Amino acid sequence: MTDHDHEATDGQRPTKPTNLTFVDIPLSTEPRETDERSFVLRPSGIAGVGVFVTHPVRKGAYLALFLDDTVRRVTYAEMEKDPQLKAFCLVYGVEREEHCCVPHSFSKMEVGWFLNHSTTPSAERNDGWRAARDIEAGEEITIDYQAC
Repeated sequence: MTDHDHEATDGQRPTKPTNLTFVDIPLSTEPRETDERSFVLRPSGIAGVGVFVTHPVRKGAYLALFLDDTVRRVTYAEMEKDPQLKAFCLVYGVEREEHCCVPHSFSKMEVGWFLNHSTTPSAERNDGWRAARDIEAGEEITIDYQAC
């Protein structure tokens, strides 16, 4: 089965691919504002899974990575009392000096929680998350965890 076997060519409903990791999501060449179809999760060369953009994004453009830009702060004392919470925080959170920033619900994580760290990030926090430079279609979006 190839990436394109799930496409319908005769007007019939396409069959669902069995492994979404390998679905070839078409990339656009036209820059535009970001929306719910602007980002996909894919294996990352940096670490684990990363967020990749499906179309070019110009420097300064708003990145719709989070519906709600607020975070839950879990203290290290709270984590020590609950080993499962600690494990989730250390895997999905951003560690700070006195607490770990995590999503409000681990079962409803927005795509932005899968951003990987870089010392030369392609996104920055400036009145929400914005493109720090032009980002090409198919490129992984990264942030500096120190700026969270």
